[in-house]
Amino acid sequence: MTQASPIPAPSFPREEGYLAHLRLEKRLSPETVSAYLSDLRLFFRQAAGTPDAPAGLEAMTLPKLRAFIRGLVELGFAPSSISRYLSTLKSYSAYLADEGVLDKDPIQGLQGPRQQRYKPQSLSRHDIDALYDSLEAAVLREDTGARRNLCLVELLYGLGLRISEATGLKLDQVNLPEEVVLVQGKGNKQRLVPLGRKVAYSIRQYLEKDWEAKGRTDTLLLNRFGRPLSRMGAWKIVQRICAAADIRIAASPHTFRHSFATHLIEAGADLRSVQEMLGHADISTTQIYTHLDQEYLKEVHSSFHPRNKG
Repeated sequence: MTQASPIPAPSFPREEGYLAHLRLEKRLSPETVSAYLSDLRLFFRQAAGTPDAPAGLEAMTLPKLRAFIRGLVELGFAPSSISRYLSTLKSYSAYLADEGVLDKDPIQGLQGPRQQRYKPQSLSRHDIDALYDSLEAAVLREDTGARRNLCLVELLYGLGLRISEATGLKLDQVNLPEEVVLVQGKGNKQRLVPLGRKVAYSIRQYLEKDWEAKGRTDTLLLNRFGRPLSRMGAWKIVQRICAAADIRIAASPHTFRHSFATHLIEAGADLRSVQEMLGHADISTTQIYTHLDQEYLKEVHSSFHPRNKG
């Protein structure tokens, strides 16, 4: 007669009840539940000092919890990872307190390391001037793809478009007489972005001298085979043109978008107008942002963007 396999001992106190709590009450995904359980198993092993016999509820004290978090810091865990462990411990501690297993929640006084907010790089005004000088020199030399490359930068820096918005832009979205572009942003939200005189000129030159010779698609930016430029293709172009202009920072297409916003704000443009042009909210959405007239957006863009001066 085959003997039944022994049931493994719980890795931490009230494991089965907490597992049911996560699955049935919190309705967390299997991946999240697995991560929570893994975090708690590590904590109770560390609290006991041995992987063979995990600690019990006596580990759920503020000094031991602080020692665990401090140990993660000393081991070089990223602040985001430590915050995840802290979130797991808070969830588990609150569960034990709600169940009456603990008299009070010991983790309320525990704080993790402060996470630094991600701040994307932006190009300096000097870098931008050097880049445009290099691009315009390439156009004068009639270098292959030079007008297209200049047009790409105008969309990324001159208009602040996302790379997906720039590479997906169709001809019928570009209104040169009105000097606006209808952009299809995230979540299929649309916004109108002012073109500006110099940006409109660069797009017009590209369309008149290069694009019509290809003409097999309605997408604005094309590769050398006359097909829509891919995001990877645009990324490689950005690397090449920055190297040609001797720009030393590791620029990406998003670097130009961030530079667009940074330079407008530094010059005095108000945040709400910049948010509209970046597409952080649909331009017709008045519930969140105050509606801004298109003529006013054109005026802000014309007054403050460096490509509209001189």
